[in-house]
Amino acid sequence: MKTKLLLLALFTTAFGFSQMHDNIPTGTGNYINKLIISPSGDDLINEYIEVRGTANAVIPSDLYLISIEGDGNSSSLGQVEEAIQLGDGTRTFGANGMLVVICNYTQDSGGSTSLENLDGFYPSPYINLISADATIIEIALTGNDLGSSSSSAVSSSVPDIGYDGNFIDATGTYMLISSPTNPKDVYIDGPNSGEGLDADGVIDTSGDHILWTLFDSITYMDDNDEGSEEFGYAQIIYAQQNGINSAVQNTTTSATVVNFDSTSDANYLLRQGTKTGYAASDWIVAGNGSGSVPDWEFSTTDSKVYPMVFVGYSDLNTIYGELNPTEETLATGQFLVSNFDVFPNPANEFINIESGQTDVSSIVIYNILGKQVLKQNELTENRINISTLNSGIYIMEINAAGNSITKKIIVK
Repeated sequence: MKTKLLLLALFTTAFGFSQMHDNIPTGTGNYINKLIISPSGDDLINEYIEVRGTANAVIPSDLYLISIEGDGNSSSLGQVEEAIQLGDGTRTFGANGMLVVICNYTQDSGGSTSLENLDGFYPSPYINLISADATIIEIALTGNDLGSSSSSAVSSSVPDIGYDGNFIDATGTYMLISSPTNPKDVYIDGPNSGEGLDADGVIDTSGDHILWTLFDSITYMDDNDEGSEEFGYAQIIYAQQNGINSAVQNTTTSATVVNFDSTSDANYLLRQGTKTGYAASDWIVAGNGSGSVPDWEFSTTDSKVYPMVFVGYSDLNTIYGELNPTEETLATGQFLVSNFDVFPNPANEFINIESGQTDVSSIVIYNILGKQVLKQNELTENRINISTLNSGIYIMEINAAGNSITKKIIVK
């Protein structure tokens, strides 16, 4: 064992890896930007994945986004359940460094669904909202029961990159890695990993994972309401009600553990802006918010949103395929963010602007090329008429009290 670990140390030094996350070498430059996992509705088209890298750079074919089972009831505890191969040797990150993975679904026969059947085809609800600067992988799923939201309802995936629209949810660890071989079914903990010891929540000292490079990782760990222990392996772990469940929530040695003090599971895992660390202030984590896909809003219940500055944040539905906000930028315009509500969005005739106690001095709307297409100096009945605008994405600038805030709006 000592010889093996020495060779690993020499290997990682030779290739420039200066740090480890327990027993996995770490690297930099690629990050998880947004995961919407097990949201309300039909998972197979409502889930959403974003990864951030170097703008316009070719995505290496050995770059994978993986999920690792952490439910103590599972026979595959500590195993890589899904391995999504993000690169194909030619695909690149977008002009803004973003890569998005979404799914559509074609229902071939029978089944049930909560959506209106459009000749059996159900598009991704995000497809028209994603930044034009992002690269999109849209996977065409086929099956016979979208409403089941289960992998068993998928008979084919094109392109087949290891994702079927149903990412593992609580308890799950999500890692962005490079691996010399497809890491699906690899164990990083437990007797099947190569170490020979029972699963204990600590990444094992041997196994295929010691040849990975770990770029980013996050775990959402639920409580033990199913009577099992829970296991998390990421660099940061959000543990549901950790204060009362810590005895059954097993975390790998060097993880940052954050108490997610909520009785509801987290469904949104997002990095703040360009941050790359593993403090709670580097991430945004929230449970199912109000609204419906794709017009999510963060819940107004404090215990379901971390950090708390994002409680009631209503612009999540305007941010797809681009950087997420940060605590700092949100706090800078806090009086505007808290005092202004813009709805409906998308809209096709009028947009209402509720401004609280702040008087609006003007509204300016720009198209995506930055050209001004509409300006209104006064609000009539707290709304602006956008019926003259063509369908598309626009930026609305709201000016009030010597300050301004911009919001992305969608005209149907």
